[in-house]
Amino acid sequence: MKKVFKVMSCALLAVTLTGCGNNPTPSNGNDIVVSLSKGELKINVDDLYKTLKETYATNYIIGEIDKAILSKEYETDEKAQSYAENQLKIAMLYYENNETNLLNALKSAGYDSLEAYKEYLIVNYKRTLAAEDYVRKNISDNEINKYYDDNVYGDVTISHILVKLEASDNLTDEENQEAQKKANEKIDEILKKLKEGKTFSEVAKEYSDDTITASNGGRLGTYNKAEMSKQFNNEFEAAVINLKVGNYTTKAIKTSYGYHIIYKDSEKEKPAIETIKQTIIDNLVDEKLKEDDKAQYKALIDLRQEYGLTFNDQDVENQYNNAVNNWLYGE
Repeated sequence: MKKVFKVMSCALLAVTLTGCGNNPTPSNGNDIVVSLSKGELKINVDDLYKTLKETYATNYIIGEIDKAILSKEYETDEKAQSYAENQLKIAMLYYENNETNLLNALKSAGYDSLEAYKEYLIVNYKRTLAAEDYVRKNISDNEINKYYDDNVYGDVTISHILVKLEASDNLTDEENQEAQKKANEKIDEILKKLKEGKTFSEVAKEYSDDTITASNGGRLGTYNKAEMSKQFNNEFEAAVINLKVGNYTTKAIKTSYGYHIIYKDSEKEKPAIETIKQTIIDNLVDEKLKEDDKAQYKALIDLRQEYGLTFNDQDVENQYNNAVNNWLYGE
C-alpha cells in the first residue's frame, strides 16, 4: 500500500512550486519562476522544465498515454468500478477508516481527491485486462491442443479409504512420531487386505476414518478437474487421473484430511475440445500470466506502438526507451 502513496505526478509538483502569490504566465524560457530576495537563487522556466522532465516526465507521460489508450480499448463497466471501490475500501482499512488521513496520504502522493485515486485504480484494472488480452491473442492452437490432451478428462467417480494422522503442534516430537507410525501401520494393513482380495468397499467399511463415507464403501462421489483439485490437492488429482477404472492407488496420498487410498469407480468420456476451448484458453492465460511477470509491460508497449506513440523531445524518448529496457530486462 505504501508504494502507491510514494508516486508524485509532474502536475502536482508544478502546482506546488507555482501556486502561491502572483501567477504570471511565462513568455519565454528565461522568465524567473522562483527566486530568493536574499541570495543568488533564481530558477527560470527552462530550469524548471528541465528538472521536471528529467525527474517526473516518464511516469507522468506514461500514465497519461495509458489512460488515453485504455479508455478507448475498455469501457469503465461495473467490474472496473467494483474493483476500484474494493481497493478504496482496503486503503480506508489501512488508515483505520479515517478518510481525512487517507486523503492527506493521497494528496502527498499526487491525488487531489478520492475520485482521482479511483481513476488511477480503474486505469490499473484496465492494464490487467490489456495483459490478459495480449497473452490470449498469442496462444496457439498447438498450445490449446496440448492442454486438452494433458489436462482435460471426463468426470470421475471415486471412493477412498481415509487414514487420519493424529499429529499436531500441541504434541511432543515423540508423540508425533508415534502418531505417524500408527498411521503408517494402518495404511500397510489396508493395502495388505486389498492385495489379499478383499473388495475396496469391504475394506473401506472396516478401516476408513471418514465416518461419512465408510458405511457406503468409501464412495466420495463424482468430480471434475476443478472440483477435485480445489477440495483435495494437485497430488490427489494426479493420482486419480493416472488410475485405471477399477484400480486403487498402491500408496497413500496425503492431503489436509490425512492419508487417502483412492479407488476409481468410473470415468466419463472427456468433452469435445470445441465445447471447452474458451475455458482452456482462459486457463492458459492464467498460467502464462503467473509465469511471465512482465506480460503487462509487453501488452502496454504493444498497445502504445499500435496507437502510434511518437515523441517530439529526444530526451523524453530516451527516458521512455530506458524505462522500457528496465521493465523488460531488469530484475
